[in-house]
Amino acid sequence: MSTVTERQIDLLARMAALDPAPTVMGGYAEDALLAGTVTRPHEDVDWLFPRSELDLRLEQAAALGFGSFETWGEAAPGIPFYLSAESGDLRLELGILDEEDGVLWVRVHRLFFDLDGHEPPAGYRVRMPTDTLSHPPAAIDGIALRVASPLALYQLRVGIASQGSFGPLSDRHAAALRQLSEAYFPGVDERDLEPHVEPLE
Repeated sequence: MSTVTERQIDLLARMAALDPAPTVMGGYAEDALLAGTVTRPHEDVDWLFPRSELDLRLEQAAALGFGSFETWGEAAPGIPFYLSAESGDLRLELGILDEEDGVLWVRVHRLFFDLDGHEPPAGYRVRMPTDTLSHPPAAIDGIALRVASPLALYQLRVGIASQGSFGPLSDRHAAALRQLSEAYFPGVDERDLEPHVEPLE
């Protein structure tokens, strides 16, 4: 295990001790749900939460050493949905959900990075499943993490990939989708797992 991974695991343990603990998404959530241990190096640790928790989560992040965030994506002009911060060689990324009539959405108005020399596709929203933030904790190397639900992980990755905002799915991400499908939705056609995606108004 690399020293960066060891520090990420320490960060996960400190996160899990927070009250209320944040919900983890991305690679570490997939490792917790599928393997219960770290299976590969990870570039960052990802949180997912509703906009109503933004101030709380920023306070928690600051207490963990992440005090200065950059906006990498907006849900609307001046309204972030994707934030990133570094603390030494650790990176924490925050995904912010918007709620409308009891439904959670990832709103992608604009992204602030280059994709093959161009601004990435945006102007859409992805509907998240009702269990996104209510899945039971999953353990990774003995640490009980709050994790986004398997369906949320699957649909968030598929929904954004369908718009090309981060380019095509990597082989690693495609493999993780297959594993989630096989472990949690055996026999379900992948077309039935696709999320609802619609243009932003």
